[in-house]
Amino acid sequence: MEAELASATSDENTAITNFDGLMAAKAKEVASLTASIEEKMVRLGNTQVSVVEMKEDLDDTSAQLLEDHKFLGDLDATCARKTAENGANQKLRSEELVALADTIKVLNDDDAL
Repeated sequence: MEAELASATSDENTAITNFDGLMAAKAKEVASLTASIEEKMVRLGNTQVSVVEMKEDLDDTSAQLLEDHKFLGDLDATCARKTAENGANQKLRSEELVALADTIKVLNDDDAL
């Protein structure tokens, strides 16, 4: 009976040692996994903030694109108008230069002197 008691006590002590080792390993595993979960939660939060910022940038860029298209349409009309004005100004300048040349010719003529 004493031998059985010693054997049972030895088995129990071995089981307690194994249990304590297993609990320590599981506690380390839980701590590691908890740290991993916290890190992933932080990354998830940062990613969600980044997604919101990117959506706002997309909205701003889309609005700017619409304004740019409107400006481009206005620019085509403005360029056509300015081209016509420039042509008229060049024609008028040519006429003025011809008139000045004629005036200079008349003034330099011997009859004018």
